[in-house]
Amino acid sequence: KDRIGHCHCKDASKKVDGSGYHWEPMGKGIIDWVGQFRAFKRDGYRYAVSLETHWRGAGSAEESTRQSWAGMKAELQEAGAL
Repeated sequence: KDRIGHCHCKDASKKVDGSGYHWEPMGKGIIDWVGQFRAFKRDGYRYAVSLETHWRGAGSAEESTRQSWAGMKAELQEAGAL
């Protein structure tokens, strides 16, 4: 916890065939971001968290980013970190 100065946030899920992962909008994948954001808050983390916009499933980069930001914001709020 004393070595983290920046966090990149993105979400993913396992491919059905088990061959790897694919990007998801924030809040729709397997990463427990609510738990991570709660841990950051508990540990006094006060540095940057940035949304990584690798997921492009909403038809355009802009709409995909909007949906991922909405998911990230909801997770931050649920964690009490926003």
